[in-house]
Amino acid sequence: MTVSSQTESIDVQRRAAKRRKIGALLAGGLVLGVGAAVTLASWNDSEFAKANLTAGTFVFQGSTDGTTFADHASSGGAASLTFSTGFDKLSPNAVVYAPYALKLTGSSPATLTPATPTVTGALSGKATFAAVQTATFGCNAGAFTGGTALATTMSPGDTVNLCLKVTAGSTIAQGDTGTVVWEWDAVSQ
Repeated sequence: MTVSSQTESIDVQRRAAKRRKIGALLAGGLVLGVGAAVTLASWNDSEFAKANLTAGTFVFQGSTDGTTFADHASSGGAASLTFSTGFDKLSPNAVVYAPYALKLTGSSPATLTPATPTVTGALSGKATFAAVQTATFGCNAGAFTGGTALATTMSPGDTVNLCLKVTAGSTIAQGDTGTVVWEWDAVSQ
């Protein structure tokens, strides 16, 4: 064998040995990698939970007859009350009454805020207002001896019957006119 053949043979052997070492290192790394992955997998775990949530609903409506309820969501769309005789010809200290009912539907209860009437026109400051809750729909002077204060909470399906009272003041003048708007607020609980 010649020197160059021997040199080539040694180079081939070195390259083969080098390839075997590289292969062995890669195989060892692969084994270590798989072992590490198995080890990590046995020490890691996950847990999940979920829920579908739905917001409650409620509809707050009013009625001037105690049976037909509708939305009156603004002062411009307010329900027209039917007052007792004399509402259109008030005199000093005259008292008139009107029934009104509130109803809550949906799935959420609500906190109810009593109405504070707003008066515009010449009657502003010349009348007083009161309201009581009654057992049935209807309104007269007797409601103020047997009625109760307005409920502060309502559950879905509840109806609250009210008797509204307006007393003209002693300073009312002939021909005074004005508009009174009652607003009740319901806030979901």
